Amino acid sequence: MLTLFYAGALTLLALILAFKTVQRRLGSEILLGTGDNFELLQAHRAHGNLIEYAVFFLILTGLMEASGQFSNITIGILGDIFVLSRIAHAYGILQPESKSMFRTVGAVSSMLVLAIQAFLALWVSITWLAAN
Repeated sequence: MLTLFYAGALTLLALILAFKTVQRRLGSEILLGTGDNFELLQAHRAHGNLIEYAVFFLILTGLMEASGQFSNITIGILGDIFVLSRIAHAYGILQPESKSMFRTVGAVSSMLVLAIQAFLALWVSITWLAAN
């Protein structure tokens, strides 16, 4: 059920960012690509970057949850950090010139969560493989 929660939260964030992209597309009349419009590029990358990282997060979260090897607290802490990180990153990238500590903190925190999940996934699977 934790994976379901995070999938729902990240999907809502993705829809908000998609809406922002559509708004900027309509305002600039650029329906494909980003042209020379920096604001459209910002919105496009905020949305795309979320999708790029959320896929790995949700797969790893679902498998961690299904394995039964991790407490709900562990999964929840990683999930909360990831969602807050993606919100911070999106906020930061949408700022003028995309210069914001929120963008940096969001990106680094997201990667840290994914690195921890990847390490834990490898640890559990290698332990299982060694025993079987």
